[in-house]
Amino acid sequence: MKFWGLGVAATGVLAAALQASGQGDDYAIFLSGNAQGYLSPCGCSAPMIGGTKRRATAIRKLGIPGRTILLENGGLVKGVGRQDEIKLETFAQMHAASHGAILNLTPGEAALGRGAVLSMARLSDGRLVSASLSTNEDLGIHPYREQGQFLIGGATTRSGALAPMLGSQPVELHSAVQRLVEAARTHKKALLLVLDGERQDATNLAERFPSIALIQYRSFGAPSAKSERIGNVLLASPGDGGKHLVRLVWRKDRFVSYVPLALDPSYHDDPRAKALFKTYLSRISGEQLLEALPRAETPKYAGTSVCSSCHVESAKVWKGTKHSHGLKTLELIGHDRDPDCVECHVVGLASIYGFRSRKQDPNLSHVGCESCHGPGAAHSGAPAKQKMEPIGEKSCLPCHTLENSPHFDFARYWAKVKH
Repeated sequence: MKFWGLGVAATGVLAAALQASGQGDDYAIFLSGNAQGYLSPCGCSAPMIGGTKRRATAIRKLGIPGRTILLENGGLVKGVGRQDEIKLETFAQMHAASHGAILNLTPGEAALGRGAVLSMARLSDGRLVSASLSTNEDLGIHPYREQGQFLIGGATTRSGALAPMLGSQPVELHSAVQRLVEAARTHKKALLLVLDGERQDATNLAERFPSIALIQYRSFGAPSAKSERIGNVLLASPGDGGKHLVRLVWRKDRFVSYVPLALDPSYHDDPRAKALFKTYLSRISGEQLLEALPRAETPKYAGTSVCSSCHVESAKVWKGTKHSHGLKTLELIGHDRDPDCVECHVVGLASIYGFRSRKQDPNLSHVGCESCHGPGAAHSGAPAKQKMEPIGEKSCLPCHTLENSPHFDFARYWAKVKH
């Protein structure tokens, strides 16, 4: 195995160097995918990184005019609800608007059904691929696409799960890749393989098919700081959550540069991607997906003002914390109607007695007392008889997850809100 590369972020001096690094016949190839539903960065740990709007800016700034290619693996959504369908369509549009070459289809996207996959193919301008299906050109899915010096194909290790969802027959992984290798040889192109599979799967394929130029695989966390080669095959992954890109440079007949990029706030939102994202937010608001969330019957909530009438000192502390304006932070960025976000910024969204809107439930807006302590109407009516259960770190973890709050440390965070 051979390793080579540069550091983890490309901003400032490094970004300028990358912009100037291209030669006449070079290609800038960007790797993305496995976004897990994150069109935009989400969380309360600063600085948040990631998002399709920043990705578009990074590709535009660090690409090579006329020779920029985005390869995107699947894993774009995590669920099968209406919001996931709208996300999938938006991801497809973002891909087409960001020098996209292929979107590799995975079971996660196919689980949304043939209609969603057809929309994905159409909105990505025919960039949806999979060599792991016997036939599906009626859905706009092809085994590969050609661009410049490259034949770019997609495959999955889970063809047995993928194919039945679309009424097709699965193609075994090695057979699918063999087909791509032969097509690349026939067309005299370098083969770039986008693989819905893990690093070991990529390693096995690299050893069996040494003529492949690149295998992009699926992984979690940040991309490796250094690239890896199995013989002449470059292996690389952009990680997950849409937080990073990997930028490669192809010169003549080989890759000569590997740089992982953290999509930090230095990459401002791309105007075109920003417009597409605004449409996405408008759609989920217009379809009232927040109102459509399932709700369970629970004990009743009292509301923060009722709690504050007795717990005066604690209320003073709360008013000085970020919790006290949790919903406002979403309103400022247009996410106050986004089901993915609102639950952790209000009280009791999953309850029939919980938050519905700022106008209807002002005392359940923001991260209030009952966000952590639980429903308190019974306690407020008979405080001596109805005691509230003691709480601790377990009350924080539903919102301060590893994904949304990777630096969460209970002792350190508690010191900011202690009352």
